Amino acid sequence: MAELLEKELETYMQNRDHLLATSEGKFVLVHGDKVIGRYDTEGDAIAEGYKQFGNVPFLVRQILTIETPQNFVSGLLAL
Repeated sequence: MAELLEKELETYMQNRDHLLATSEGKFVLVHGDKVIGRYDTEGDAIAEGYKQFGNVPFLVRQILTIETPQNFVSGLLAL
């Protein structure tokens, strides 16, 4: 699954320092090579991702100095 989000993860890492300085604790939505926005909740970021892009892979990640790896697959991908 990580291969699907390789570009998004690269984009996140390229922008990580700026995101930490301006939005630590918030959730970032990344699609392709663009940071789409920062949101107060994970749900808001996911909802915006589906609204803008539909049922395609996009990255939602909490902006944290120390990150704990978490993996899950959306049940919507099976629809």
